[in-house]
Amino acid sequence: MIAVTCRNGEHFFVDPLSIERVETDPDTVIILVDGTKYVVADTFDHVLRTISDHRATVLVARQQLYGGVAEIAEKRPRIRLERRARSRTADPAADSTTVAIPGDDED
Repeated sequence: MIAVTCRNGEHFFVDPLSIERVETDPDTVIILVDGTKYVVADTFDHVLRTISDHRATVLVARQQLYGGVAEIAEKRPRIRLERRARSRTADPAADSTTVAIPGDDED
């Protein structure tokens, strides 16, 4: 459920799965799948951001319930970039350049 505010100041919750569309002409109107319309004081961008945050939270919770790892990594892995220059030399090892970018997992 997401929290929204009516134009008269009343706060209530809406199930984001039951939202059919959100309009802004000139007021922000939330239209549910059953045809119910709510004119809210929140901006269009705020409503969309709230719905997006709710969906992300649901995805993380679902992944954690199924025993998966849905957390932000605490340490970034080392990244290895390798650039190969094309040349006509006989030694291909002399043509490659390797750069290691350190992550947070310094030893």
